[in-house]
Amino acid sequence: MRAGIPPRSARLPWAKEKSSEGVALSSLRPQTSSSSPAGSADLVVELWLDIGCPWCYLGLHRLERAIEAAGGGVELILRSFELNPGMPAAVPVPEYLAEKFAGTVERALAADGEVAKLARADGLPYTSDRTIADSFDVHRVLHLARTHGAGTGMFRELQRGYFGGELDPFDPETLVRVAAGAGVPAAETRSVLAGDGYAGSVREELATARALGITGVPFTVLGGVYAVSGAQSVAVYTEAIRTARAHQPA
Repeated sequence: MRAGIPPRSARLPWAKEKSSEGVALSSLRPQTSSSSPAGSADLVVELWLDIGCPWCYLGLHRLERAIEAAGGGVELILRSFELNPGMPAAVPVPEYLAEKFAGTVERALAADGEVAKLARADGLPYTSDRTIADSFDVHRVLHLARTHGAGTGMFRELQRGYFGGELDPFDPETLVRVAAGAGVPAAETRSVLAGDGYAGSVREELATARALGITGVPFTVLGGVYAVSGAQSVAVYTEAIRTARAHQPA
């Protein structure tokens, strides 16, 4: 399959934090996923992503639309990836972009504004007035939420609120509140955040990402055999699901 190259306007500083070149649907050899479909699902789709990555915001939204169009039978699992591990303090996004990519705040705002156009075209709220920080605790709560079957819903709400400028996902009480809204008991979230709960499982997924050669996100693995890199169109994700299903072992 030909690459589903993101729009030219997406080839801005943020694009260096995602895989956007090469084959959109490629084979993984050997088979890498140990996840088996749950319930009535016949295909597991794993999406590596990070909370502060706008391409992950777009990718998750489009992938969910493709899964909905598939008519059921697809299980989506969100996997952990850190773009800024160990970041010592929260930084406003324009300053972060300007420093990371050796530019000016004005150029950073212009670049992020181009991504905003893509998000709004997909019906997603988007503002550059947000901060970015170490996301390890967000991922720990994601892993807790997955045990309640609420991982995707919680992460979706965190991203929408974060990119819409309505919440700070790096604030512990915000994590507790959003997780509770998705069905995770507040006491459990507070307990995880007060200790090191799920730290090991997050690190395991980070190690799996390295083993797969993932250097940017979003990165999607379908059926443990096929991979799609970058934030692709709904049509590319739909075709990837169709192809992966056609090659599932009997």
